[in-house]
Amino acid sequence: MRVLCIGDSLTEGDYGIRNTRCVPNVHKMNYPYFLSLTTGCETTNFGYCGYTSSLLLDVYKKENMSSKGYDIAIIILGTNGGLGNDEQGNKDYDELVKLVLKQNPSIKLYICTCPHVTENSSFSNCGYIDRTKPANEFIRTYVKENNYNLIDLDQCPYFTEQTEFVMQPHDGLHFCEIGYYALAKFIRDNIPELKI
Repeated sequence: MRVLCIGDSLTEGDYGIRNTRCVPNVHKMNYPYFLSLTTGCETTNFGYCGYTSSLLLDVYKKENMSSKGYDIAIIILGTNGGLGNDEQGNKDYDELVKLVLKQNPSIKLYICTCPHVTENSSFSNCGYIDRTKPANEFIRTYVKENNYNLIDLDQCPYFTEQTEFVMQPHDGLHFCEIGYYALAKFIRDNIPELKI
């Protein structure tokens, strides 16, 4: 089983840095790593810190990335804005999704909402809720209208206000090792092809 993981810093594996914003701290132990570790599938990490759907579509095309040969594609985008209130971002998101499906019509596509982000001002990345809330509204509507598979990370019980200091301890947005493990577990448990 080959899985293509498309997204932003939450896919690439940014752990965040305490009291710091916009400085990547990428680790190998990200959700694609744990997804592979716990299922035996082969994952390709196509995550880019700070990227929106528009930026990711551009780099996907420039790098001649293709979904051919993959069984599953997982998309997590919207944390950096560019969805919901951004008409061009919404169009680019749709183009990215359709490109993945056009390249490989038999691929199983799973689209995720953005996971929980902090509203606690003591965390350096407080404020992302203004981006993720409209993004999640757009994603839910988009998935329903197009009859795609949704993984609602926003409703994941592992990530709440009460678990931020354990799962997202550095900045309230990015996960740590245990957080990425939990993210991989929730995604795995919502993809029938990967259940063990």
